[in-house]
Amino acid sequence: MKASVMDLRYRTKEVLRALEANEEITLTHRGKEKGRIVPAVKGRSSRQDISQHEAIGMWANQKESVPEMITRIRKPRSC
Repeated sequence: MKASVMDLRYRTKEVLRALEANEEITLTHRGKEKGRIVPAVKGRSSRQDISQHEAIGMWANQKESVPEMITRIRKPRSC
């Protein structure tokens, strides 16, 4: 569903019904998309479990330790 800022003001009931029907709402202002309103998930936090993030484990197969890597990266360049 698309809803303008004016719709939020004057048609709040319809917007809330759409959210209750698990419908995502695209918020517009003067015809341009400004954001989205998504329905809250009951019984679960809206925050994602950090262990499921794609960045976790991306350095697992590195042979160099973190302090060694930082030292190597921070070495001055020779001209």
